[in-house]
Amino acid sequence: MNNWQRVAPIGALYFFFSSVMVLVNNIIFTVPLIFTNYQKLIDNPLWILIGSVAILVAFAVIAFLQFYFFSYRLSENSIEIKAGVIFKKHLNLPFTKIQNVKLIAPVYFRPFGFTSVELDTAGSDKNEAKIVALQLPLAQQLKAQILNQTAVSESLNSQQNFDHSSELNTEQGTSRQHPDEQLLNQRSISDLVIHGITNNRIWIFIAFLAPMADNITDYVADFAISAGIDFSEIFSAQTHAWWQLAAYGLSLLIVSYAIVMLLSVIGSIISFYGFTLTKHGENYIRRSGLLTHHEVVMKLPRLQLVIRQQDWLDILIKRINLRFEQTNSTVKQQPGADIRNKIMVPSINPTQFQQLIDDVWPDNQLAEISFSRISKRFIFKYIVVFTLPIHLIIAGLLIHDELFFNLIYAATSMLLISFLIVMRWYRWGYAIDSEYIYIRKGLLGVDYYTFPIHKVQQTKFKQSWFMKRRSLSSLVLVLASGAQSIPFIKATTALALIDRTLHQVESSKRNWM
Repeated sequence: MNNWQRVAPIGALYFFFSSVMVLVNNIIFTVPLIFTNYQKLIDNPLWILIGSVAILVAFAVIAFLQFYFFSYRLSENSIEIKAGVIFKKHLNLPFTKIQNVKLIAPVYFRPFGFTSVELDTAGSDKNEAKIVALQLPLAQQLKAQILNQTAVSESLNSQQNFDHSSELNTEQGTSRQHPDEQLLNQRSISDLVIHGITNNRIWIFIAFLAPMADNITDYVADFAISAGIDFSEIFSAQTHAWWQLAAYGLSLLIVSYAIVMLLSVIGSIISFYGFTLTKHGENYIRRSGLLTHHEVVMKLPRLQLVIRQQDWLDILIKRINLRFEQTNSTVKQQPGADIRNKIMVPSINPTQFQQLIDDVWPDNQLAEISFSRISKRFIFKYIVVFTLPIHLIIAGLLIHDELFFNLIYAATSMLLISFLIVMRWYRWGYAIDSEYIYIRKGLLGVDYYTFPIHKVQQTKFKQSWFMKRRSLSSLVLVLASGAQSIPFIKATTALALIDRTLHQVESSKRNWM
């Protein structure tokens, strides 16, 4: 296929919904404006209609132009893409540079047998290439061709024979599970519900609503009054005992939390519905998605980091979220990229976790290795040097203004922040064996990071003047997936870890990919 090709007309839908999603993702910046002008908008519904139609027409025109100027061309060893309406882009991407191949089928593609192909390269800060609206057989053929090319390239570089794996890759280019794939894990609806509950992001909602708290309060109060509910009467200290007020407040908090938790559960089901993790040769394949079906292929040699994540609720019910990291894990991407671009296995039990990590790195010792804690100087720095002076200044201002009762809140805040700092120190630890480095982090929850020593690409030794006086330092280990740090450890220990790491990287000559 050496001629320039256009995608199917249904691709215009993809560009249209992409523009809509950009608006939705940035709507947080417009919500305060909408709330402050809410009454004006209600009084002038024609403005809403005209504005909505204008936006939709603009998006439709932009989508058509993006579709019209989009074309691609395949050669034996590379893919070329032309795109852009005003700012033209011409991309030439060799297959051997491609790290991931993802098939993504939005709900409006699936009835017509279309899908999109996303291609990632190592070291990129975003998806390098995307071909939308391809017929599924053509997308499967392209995926198989790319996987074959990358397998051949790795074979030549490492002087090993991967012919059998390459043959398997040719057959597995499909959005359906190949008969030879080994099923490693799948998640039920109940597992996804648990994941939504234990990994609730209520603080994100609180931060989102904070700028418009006054408007929301007024709106809720007006709505409640119209429904015959008078909150001022319900929470009046003159008509109710203190325990009744406390019960009403607790009930309101529980209802609010339940609503946010329900949204979290719905999001979990939408993202991970039909989740399966399979293995085919050296390929790990994750398939999931309710509205948009995602398929991510990860080659085992490209795996950089394994993360075991547990929020505080996960710890209580003994559930674990497992993440396989490749490259670009620290790059800021659009919302949802974490689900689409990585392999995450949600809400598994410890036995399932151990089976999966033993499959990728059989000689790891995460389950039994002992961690060394960082220095208690970490606590001293963040409590005595930073937190305490700030609270003393606040306390002085409160005393000056004779707001003695508010000192209770300041003291409570100081104690809470100090507790969190101590928990942060308590969680932070590190360990090393002959093959792997292990790092433990957390606050109320706990995360474990595991990676082979030969994957380290760079080391950094950091030492401030105050740390030097105490013979302490911070160690940073840079992987293709990002940097991992170990703060406040003995300088001699950090230097020994650096020497050991660099020696193993140089002597083993093993490829990080």
